[in-house]
Amino acid sequence: MKRRIAFVICLLALAALVRRATLVDPGDGMLAHGDVISDAALGDAGSGGARLLDDSWEGWRPATCMPDHCFCERVHGDLIRQPVNTWSNLGFVLTGLLILAVAGQDVPRAVVGAPSNLMRTRLVYPAVYAVAAVLIGVGSILYHSSLAFAGQAVDVISMYLMTTFMVLYNLSRLRRVDDRVFVLCYLGANVGLGYASIRWPLFRRHIFMALVVGVLVTEMVARRARRSKMKNVYLCGALASLVAACGMWILDITHFLCWPDSWFQGHALWHVLMAAVIGSIYFYYRSEASSQNVGAYANGHRFRGRPVGQAQGTAPTSNG
Repeated sequence: MKRRIAFVICLLALAALVRRATLVDPGDGMLAHGDVISDAALGDAGSGGARLLDDSWEGWRPATCMPDHCFCERVHGDLIRQPVNTWSNLGFVLTGLLILAVAGQDVPRAVVGAPSNLMRTRLVYPAVYAVAAVLIGVGSILYHSSLAFAGQAVDVISMYLMTTFMVLYNLSRLRRVDDRVFVLCYLGANVGLGYASIRWPLFRRHIFMALVVGVLVTEMVARRARRSKMKNVYLCGALASLVAACGMWILDITHFLCWPDSWFQGHALWHVLMAAVIGSIYFYYRSEASSQNVGAYANGHRFRGRPVGQAQGTAPTSNG
């Protein structure tokens, strides 16, 4: 009972923090609440910022944070306009590669038979999750290196990639679906939400908060239905990283903690901490053991049954 209470508290705190972060008024480089981006508005935003743009990004529409609201780091007239904020996004890429490496070890040890952890037994789930992490990094690299509207739009849309995955993954835990169906649903959802966020920016935050609620509800339903035992330390680790990340993001965007020419940038630390959040959530999902398959793994192998790919009638290999 104490674990359930702690789990619910962690989830509610996570939702509150995400909501707080998304409601902070930009200059944050994101589209402001209710903004409708017209050509005239973009022209006004670009009039001051155009002088900063060199030939590398000439002709690109500037981000709406231009010319002087794109976080603390000074804007340079180079190919990479904010180098620290740009390269710190490699944390997302490295996290995605780590997830793929771990999944590459897990999946060959998967077991045919009883209900199992999809993150350990089906490559499509960790692969999609890892690719989403990499795309978040690539999108943010494009945004901070260019400070162009195209990069800004990709950066805004990328916040849907993880929440849609979590909703669909939780539903898959409740009812197993074909891998291709999962991928198509994931792609379709993100294309649709991306279009909606650009076409109707007034509802961007409402869509995101609806997804967060969907994550919370489907997670609790899936855990209850599967009677899952999961390592909440990973969830609380994600929460702690999120608290620190939101704090650094706010301190940076308000210039309360700001050294424009320093290699220490609060927004760069936000990137690193959010990559840690993504990694922690992966290991949280990976730790799941339902009551039906507790003990399914011992050093990566099942006590009874056969690993995936082992032919029927073939004796399982020994770890010794």
